[in-house]
Amino acid sequence: MYVGVLCPVMTVPESVSREILPEAVVYYDERYPVAAEALRRGLRSLSSLSVEQFGPLDERGPTPEDGRLTLVFTDTVPDHGGLTDRPAIWVTTTADVVTAGIERGVTDVFNWEPADGWEMLEVKLQHRLDERPRSADERAVPEQALQRISDGVLALDDEFRITYLNNAMASVLQDVDGDVRGDPFWEHLSPTMAEQLRPALEGAMAEGATVTTEVQTAATEQWFEVTAYPSAEGLSLYGREVTERKEREAQQARYEHLVETVGDAVYILDPAGRFTFVNDALCEMTGYDREELLGSSVHIIKDDQTVAEAEDALRDLLRKQADHEGMPIAKLDVELITKDGKRLPATDRMTLRPLSEDGEFTGTVGTLRDISRQRRRQNILSGILESTQDMMAATTTDEVAKLVVETIREVFEFDLAAVREHDSETDQLVPIATSEAVAGVMGERPDYDPDEGPVGTAYTEQRLVVRDDLGEQTDDYDRGGIDIGGYCPLGERRTLSFGTRDDEAFTDDELRLVELLAETAAAAFEMVTREEELRRYEAVVEAAEDKLFTLDADGTITLATDQFATAVGYDREALTGHDIGKFVPEAIAAEIADLDRPTDVETDLRSRDGDRVPSRIRTAPFSSAYGDGVVGTVRDLSALRSAQQAASRNRQRFTELFETLSDPVADVEYTDDGAVVSRANAAFAALCDETDRYLTDRPLADVRSAVPDGVAEAMAPVTTPGASIEREVTTQTGTERKQYILKTVPYESADGQRAFVVLTDVTDLAQRETHLQVLHRLLRHNLRNETTVIQGYAETLLQSDTSDRIDEFAQRIFEASSSLVDASDTARTIQRVLRMDGDEVTSIPVTEAGEQIREEVVAGYPEAGLTTATDGTVAFSHHLLVGIEELVENAVEHGDRTSVEVELADGPSPDTVTIRVSDDGPGLPESEWDVVAGDQEITQLQHTQGLGLWLVRWVVDKHSGELTLEENEGGTTVAITLPR
Repeated sequence: MYVGVLCPVMTVPESVSREILPEAVVYYDERYPVAAEALRRGLRSLSSLSVEQFGPLDERGPTPEDGRLTLVFTDTVPDHGGLTDRPAIWVTTTADVVTAGIERGVTDVFNWEPADGWEMLEVKLQHRLDERPRSADERAVPEQALQRISDGVLALDDEFRITYLNNAMASVLQDVDGDVRGDPFWEHLSPTMAEQLRPALEGAMAEGATVTTEVQTAATEQWFEVTAYPSAEGLSLYGREVTERKEREAQQARYEHLVETVGDAVYILDPAGRFTFVNDALCEMTGYDREELLGSSVHIIKDDQTVAEAEDALRDLLRKQADHEGMPIAKLDVELITKDGKRLPATDRMTLRPLSEDGEFTGTVGTLRDISRQRRRQNILSGILESTQDMMAATTTDEVAKLVVETIREVFEFDLAAVREHDSETDQLVPIATSEAVAGVMGERPDYDPDEGPVGTAYTEQRLVVRDDLGEQTDDYDRGGIDIGGYCPLGERRTLSFGTRDDEAFTDDELRLVELLAETAAAAFEMVTREEELRRYEAVVEAAEDKLFTLDADGTITLATDQFATAVGYDREALTGHDIGKFVPEAIAAEIADLDRPTDVETDLRSRDGDRVPSRIRTAPFSSAYGDGVVGTVRDLSALRSAQQAASRNRQRFTELFETLSDPVADVEYTDDGAVVSRANAAFAALCDETDRYLTDRPLADVRSAVPDGVAEAMAPVTTPGASIEREVTTQTGTERKQYILKTVPYESADGQRAFVVLTDVTDLAQRETHLQVLHRLLRHNLRNETTVIQGYAETLLQSDTSDRIDEFAQRIFEASSSLVDASDTARTIQRVLRMDGDEVTSIPVTEAGEQIREEVVAGYPEAGLTTATDGTVAFSHHLLVGIEELVENAVEHGDRTSVEVELADGPSPDTVTIRVSDDGPGLPESEWDVVAGDQEITQLQHTQGLGLWLVRWVVDKHSGELTLEENEGGTTVAITLPR
């Protein structure tokens, strides 16, 4: 129900009864939110107004003098004279114009917006037109007419007492029986409403001017529009409820605020395809001003094809709406034509405006979203994807670098690009690929230090760097006037530099996509590098002469050498993919395929034909970019098994021998901090009395301090990379003396220069060489001499006619042959000594050793005596008794007197014992002793005594002892120093 406080009792609005239509001259300003043509059509549709003249406010003609109504639609305060002459009504959407109209004394001014509808405009005009001068007959209205209208009508005298109210107002004031007449009007209003209405009504009364105001009830939150018409009797009030309109206005305000602030462009088109509304976003997108777009055809921003597509979409929307499918929306991908002629990709979402009452099409409303950014991002992503496929198919890092530069140039459309790679030898970032424009604009690009400039920052800090001040750099590099550049790491070894000659700033999307390209390129570089390493690895494996294989995490063979394939009866290519369990027992297969620990097992390797070869399989787990796996070696143990069956006592020794490399070996790595022993085998660790784990990644200086002095001295040159050494080394470890050949094998790896240090045990070889030289001289000299003697005397006997000297010659022949027999016996004894096992040497008490010497040696020679002057233990075997007996026999045979002393005494150090054999003979020839002692080369042996001394020396060597000739003025003293 409309509620009012309102209209003169004796005046009837035109909405109740009108026979004569008022004539109006209409003006509008360009800023009023209704297009001119739409306003003209709307006014002509009104039944209460006859429009005689219509035009823009700026082109307003003279004020009509015939009393015609001047109707002005404006959102600005007109500064033209004559617009306040009566009758004149201003229609606006802003409160400022309402206030200005009242102040300037126009006939009336009120709010109306297109969203209110033309019907609302007509109602408001009807009420305002009631105030124009008319005749008394024309103004006369029956009382019953006032009572029938739904709006409230109220009359007040000059003291604001109620003199009349119609039924609608009586209902509002709860006046059922009409007893409110004569009451002060304010008593029937709430304090809040009275406070809102009093200034307007009192002003209308005082100034004699029509006033329209709006009030809201606090209890019901209803809005009312109240118009006060002053007269000589007081005021006539006309009121109606406008809650719905106020809600629409609020909703419209919120909608307009949303439209103006939303990021998308919004437009409304009339049925002819002309703009009736555009927001700021559309103006900014197309480059047109709002005034240029409003009233213009949509062809201003769309070509004919785009408009045709939109019309097809609209016909489809009309069909769907006719089928009652709700509010359908059409979506089109279009290209807008901006004011400067550029084409802008956009998404057009449109729908229909509400149809007219008679079902006619009233236009469209839609949004346009700029998708140029998305389109460029999509194009770049597609280009990166295509480039990624090419990079992943590349076989060299140079190919990948060129593809990165090409992608920057063709996909991102940055014409300046360069890829740099770190050169480990020069420690520089070196260009490996550049675009063609780089040389023309910036010249040949330099090498950079790893921390130099923005390239160095990107490389060392592993982050994207963008600089817009390159022209201000103070270095000497020519950048061709380029101010803006980007620098991005490509993994840990490479960088990408990019820019354009137009020096446009990079967008956030472009930078994020460059980082995406960099991540992709880094993966490609890494993959190509791995594949290059894999090809080198496969080449090494193919060239290896050992039985090698690799397994994946499932125990499947992934690579094998020809030797391994031959051993199991397959071609190398056909072997790949077979399970290792096909060639070894199931339990062993599970053990050697273990990825968590290395294994060392002995088992039978089965071939395709069922043959079984005893083998030793050693594996070690590894990790790579292609997955975890195991690398293994196979060693044929057939010979070892045969040896084990032949000699069970040595089985453990040979097993240990094959478990580890017998010769000491160390791997030396050369780093910036010096030489480091990266690893060593157990034999080498034994030289240091440490485990091989202790010798992992240890400085060479620390290792040299732990090995025997002779080895440490020989390893001194190893501290220099590339040193090639080969020299003899003698060591004494506990009771064992060893002779080695120390040799270095320099080599290079991906990590830099390295070297193997190998100690080859030549102890037995050196002894064997000495044995051969001694026996060679024995055969050439001693045996030849004695044989010559025998032949000579035998020939003399055959030619002699007398037997006077037969006994003498026979004696000589007997002595010579006896000498040969003795030499032969001594040689057999030497052979037994050389074959003696080290286990035969044991540590026994000195007293026990003395008793054996007394019983086995001294007891057989009355001239000999024994003295024991020490206690403790001594390294001893029954072979040592042979050597001591040889010395005693030699002393007895060659001494002037029959006095030979054997003494067991303390050695030169607490852990040694010395056995001395002394006689009073003429002594040993110095040349003979020097040969035995090793001070001279072996040239000749004069007699069995020399061979006997060799026997003594080799017996002492087998006991890790030392043979010396001590000074003795009265004879000869030979000392044997033995470990305890």
